[in-house]
Amino acid sequence: MVHPKTEIGSKCTIFQHVTIGSKWSDGICEGEAPVIGDNVMIGAGAVILGTISIGDNSIIGANAVVTHSVPANSLALGVPATIKKL
Repeated sequence: MVHPKTEIGSKCTIFQHVTIGSKWSDGICEGEAPVIGDNVMIGAGAVILGTISIGDNSIIGANAVVTHSVPANSLALGVPATIKKL
């Protein structure tokens, strides 16, 4: 599922069962959709939520839950995601 306002850069790879959307708390939308940079790979089952950005050339690991921005050339893994430079 991809939020209709999500911006996705060129040459991105998005695997199956990925969710990209807004954060919700108590039935209230908290912000807009994420912005995904160029050459980003998003692994199967990953969840990317909120008004955040995923930098160019980054990798989001399978089943990671990302709720904070990821800088360019980084790897985000885990629940909640931790970020490491590539």
